[in-house]
Amino acid sequence: MKYFLVLFFLFWSCSKTKNLNNFSLQVEVNGLKKGTLFLEKFSDSSLFKIDSGYFNGNNSVEFRGKIDGPEIMIITLSYENESDPKQFPFFVEKSEMIVKTRLKNFGYEVYSKGSKNDSIYRAYLEINRRFNNEKLDLISKSLEFKKIDDIDSVKFYDEKLLAANKRQFLHNANFAIRHSEYTIAPYIAISDLRESTKILDTIYKSLDERIKKSKYALELKSLIN
Repeated sequence: MKYFLVLFFLFWSCSKTKNLNNFSLQVEVNGLKKGTLFLEKFSDSSLFKIDSGYFNGNNSVEFRGKIDGPEIMIITLSYENESDPKQFPFFVEKSEMIVKTRLKNFGYEVYSKGSKNDSIYRAYLEINRRFNNEKLDLISKSLEFKKIDDIDSVKFYDEKLLAANKRQFLHNANFAIRHSEYTIAPYIAISDLRESTKILDTIYKSLDERIKKSKYALELKSLIN
């Protein structure tokens, strides 16, 4: 009888814990033999760990937890012979999710499944990566001409850099508006578009009513008011 009660209690406890969770995130890191993976989230502008998993011959770890709605979390990797941990952001949703990356290009080559917001976020990051590479090239060329005091060429590339910044800003604003039915929209606004209150207001007004209740939309609204 005691044995039956113990089994029942264990089953009840596991079921209760499982019901408290509303997301699972399986992370695979190709090429990693040993290391520790952390799932972290922001609170008051600070990161704190909410879960961890260990790699020791296994090819994946799984995180579980509960969230009120889609939100950005940070996947951080700490492993042997590396003093600085590697990390990248991931949009967690109330679902079963899978994310795959490589140790060599941790966070740069990412495959994700199960999070619509993250799929959109990956496309957004890729486009901005191209913008940033273009701007780095323009900065490099401007610096080269500064060394030989070619003022006209410096001015030419500085103007092209300014134009690239404007194109990137407008692209990001339009990207947010095009995805106004997803939580990624207000997140982009508060992360990358704070310079223009007018743009922030336009994005907020475009949001789906359901999205306006999200944590990032509430933060966006506070920036406008």
